[in-house]
Amino acid sequence: MTTLTQLQWRTVADDRRYLVRYMAIGDTTISETVLHPAQSTKGHSHPWPEVYLCNSGGGTLYLDHDAGHPLAPGARYIVPGGVHHRVATVTGVTFTCVFEGSRR
Repeated sequence: MTTLTQLQWRTVADDRRYLVRYMAIGDTTISETVLHPAQSTKGHSHPWPEVYLCNSGGGTLYLDHDAGHPLAPGARYIVPGGVHHRVATVTGVTFTCVFEGSRR
């Protein structure tokens, strides 16, 4: 018999800027961010690559302060390890990130 495990989101931030929640599956972390209209993430970098998947809304993914890459439903990007990245939106955007490692 196969046993299924129900995954639970853990909220790490819920404020005027965004809702961020995640779940860990072994060494893999899945994070979902709901970035509210006219907001931006703080931006950060880390040594591991990170996959970005846009679920809804629209925004821009900035890498190392470049001109930006459009986030629209269905957009998919891999941010290389060590690259500073952040997301900004005018209208609001929801995106999922997947990476190996734990959320700090």
